[in-house]
Amino acid sequence: SRASVITCRRQAPPAAVAELLRLPAGEPVLHLVRVRAREGAPFGHYESWTSGLPGQVSRSTFRNTPRLELFRRHGLAISHVTQTITAEAASAELALRLELPVGAPLISLVRHSFVRDNEKERLVDVLHAHYHPERFQYRMDLELENSR
Repeated sequence: SRASVITCRRQAPPAAVAELLRLPAGEPVLHLVRVRAREGAPFGHYESWTSGLPGQVSRSTFRNTPRLELFRRHGLAISHVTQTITAEAASAELALRLELPVGAPLISLVRHSFVRDNEKERLVDVLHAHYHPERFQYRMDLELENSR
């Protein structure tokens, strides 16, 4: 798949995100908005807010580098992730970017990524992804330690 980077800049997040990340009001973090497409058909819209990434990050980096790889390069070692998957109606913006009618059902995934900081976990990344339901499947394969 190919990623088109819509937004890649440091800015203060909305109040709800700043509260989740436990940031002082107005503190800038990396705001990234991308659309992924396969064979020219968009299937995913990703918006994330990431704290703790030092220095500048360019738009071109996110065209070819997965976010988790970039996190590793910058010393942001993710230790725990929570995900919530639900359904959501397409807003006008999402409908346009994913080539769907306004109000069409989307798969919505919210991911919170944490790092370990002095034996405590600290949320450093909030990602909200929306997927075109006819162009995306979410598959999970879990292997339990005690099952063998």
